[in-house]
Amino acid sequence: MNQPQEAQQAKAVEKILAGDDADLADLTIREIRSQEGRYASLISDLARSPDPKIQARARLILRFWGRGMKTDISGAVVRPELSTWAHLESFCWQLAEMENPEVDAAFGMSYLDRMGEAIEKNLPRRSISPTDSISALRQVLARREGFRGNLDDYFHPSNSYLHRVLETKQGIPLTLALVYIFAGQRTGLEVYGLNTPGHYLAGIGGVVFDPFHGGVVLSADDLAAKFGTERACWANPMFMRATPRDTAERMLVNLLNSYSRRGDEARHARTVAYLQMIEESFGGSDFDPY
Repeated sequence: MNQPQEAQQAKAVEKILAGDDADLADLTIREIRSQEGRYASLISDLARSPDPKIQARARLILRFWGRGMKTDISGAVVRPELSTWAHLESFCWQLAEMENPEVDAAFGMSYLDRMGEAIEKNLPRRSISPTDSISALRQVLARREGFRGNLDDYFHPSNSYLHRVLETKQGIPLTLALVYIFAGQRTGLEVYGLNTPGHYLAGIGGVVFDPFHGGVVLSADDLAAKFGTERACWANPMFMRATPRDTAERMLVNLLNSYSRRGDEARHARTVAYLQMIEESFGGSDFDPY
């Protein structure tokens, strides 16, 4: 192919990636992904485009090729960072931008900062117990901000995107737990997730609570009844403690289920690619969703 033809092709690809025709963009992305040698230089250039939609779609292709991962000074691929909850928050914003290039991550993080400040003001001045901490979280996030479970459209994909949960104040158990984790950790609270089956929960200091239902604290009896197990299983709920990587994989599984229900093959395929990237880096796991 001569240079004029290459320039015309580059302009055509750029126009499609910038356009609003999602089906055409998906077809083009699939074709490009299968021809890395031919398109690698062009896509690397487009990944630096000032147009956020072009940039996000180009970076998605680079991730599929494994070029979106960081490299060390020797050029070796470095695994994606998912060892802390802060890394997971960054992953959530990256995931949001994958499908929504217009996402304002800085605004979302600023909102979480403000909620963290409000939570800190609601904490007791003296010693803070886990229940005091959960009460402060609940006061700000559930009562003041109105975060709650989306019972009307539970399986909608938007419930798995952090930016949409922050906008609508509704989500599924996992993403609502992340709002509590990300806002709470901004105040120094050690909030963590619990990989409980079928309904993700959160905890502080061994005390379990449910962000989907307004941050209500759950006793061992409550947990036994909820999950149909013996009470003794919940004497130490820390055995269900989730890691950020566990949570990232489970979030993607939730998205896969949502897109399958809607028959959205293009977005389902992109989410599979994201999940494979994590599983190839860390090893796969099986999760109950939500």
